[in-house]
Amino acid sequence: MSLSDSEKTDYADRLYEAYETKEPIEPITEDDTELTTEEAYEIQAKVVERIREDTESIGHKLGLVSEAKQEQLGIQEPIFGYISEENVLDGEPIPSSEMINPRLEAEVGFILGKDIEPPVTTADVLSATDAVVPVVELIESRFKGWSIPTAQDVIADNTSTAKLAIGETFRDVRDLDLVHEGVTVSVNGEIEATGVGADIMGHPARSVAWLGNRLADLDEQLEAGELVMSGGISAAIDTEPGDVYHVTFGNLGSIELRAE
Repeated sequence: MSLSDSEKTDYADRLYEAYETKEPIEPITEDDTELTTEEAYEIQAKVVERIREDTESIGHKLGLVSEAKQEQLGIQEPIFGYISEENVLDGEPIPSSEMINPRLEAEVGFILGKDIEPPVTTADVLSATDAVVPVVELIESRFKGWSIPTAQDVIADNTSTAKLAIGETFRDVRDLDLVHEGVTVSVNGEIEATGVGADIMGHPARSVAWLGNRLADLDEQLEAGELVMSGGISAAIDTEPGDVYHVTFGNLGSIELRAE
């Protein structure tokens, strides 16, 4: 049974309040509510609209870019959300006390130099990219205890968008082998997670191309100047106050963050 407009608005209001207050709520599907992917994105759009009342959108992020994660949450494609200026950490530590159980993962970020009209190919993305940057994303779920029954819950929650740190190394995409770009995530000097570019749909730019084509369904497109985070290249790890996280890419540079 389809959700009514008032029900979608109600769920969006609850998610936005949780985003603002950091008081988590029960998942939308916890009470056996059926939620389609289309409805989830409609709820997400309402949440993002509220967020944009106070901050500017700077781009997009992707999630579930591996088949294993898609199968785990019962969806046959990646998912996406929106990132805003207020999500960016500018040399600041991880604000643990202001977040809901944050988790950290490494990402490859694409800064686009021109609009990309659909249909979009991987070659189109590479041609339109001004620079590739290392990104550390800190995700949080607005659902209690990271309880995420379905991918649709995640979508509605703006794909768990919270905070991100952008590295200082901006590289020309033509100088990189993104398929084999490796990364290690260390906690207090001990390696906790690793990954390689090929883990993101075979090539990080491929997930960005998928997004460009998916946005066409919403009458949107990838635009010049935006940052697109291509999806987690490493497994997400829990963060703890006092810990120091060092994310090192093979050629993209590194980012160090401390959780306070």
